Amino acid sequence: MAGTQTAIDQEALRRRWQERCSKGDFSAAVLGIGTVRVFGRSGDAPVQFPRIATLTALDTLEPDEQWALRNVQEIITAAQARNRPVMATQPARRGVPPAPTPIRAFDPKLEHILILSLTRGG
Repeated sequence: MAGTQTAIDQEALRRRWQERCSKGDFSAAVLGIGTVRVFGRSGDAPVQFPRIATLTALDTLEPDEQWALRNVQEIITAAQARNRPVMATQPARRGVPPAPTPIRAFDPKLEHILILSLTRGG
């Protein structure tokens, strides 16, 4: 029964987070929305998270915002455990293409994170 309750709680937090994103109503510590794109997933659907200056601000966030950050941390940790490349990029600026850089640990200030598929063979 406890596992079912946890799943329901997680689903409720996910729904609240999606509502918050659509309304743009964030806690004061949130700098904006970050996006993780996991290549190889159906449609490469982006996963959004609240960008904050540092993880020490985590306690000032609403429960659904905390859930979104934990969710992204788990996605990145799982990808790294499978040796998938995890890259950070900044939006392209006029005349300057984005330059992805590998990341080893989740930084909650990042705007765009890419989890790439492993390329095998040649």
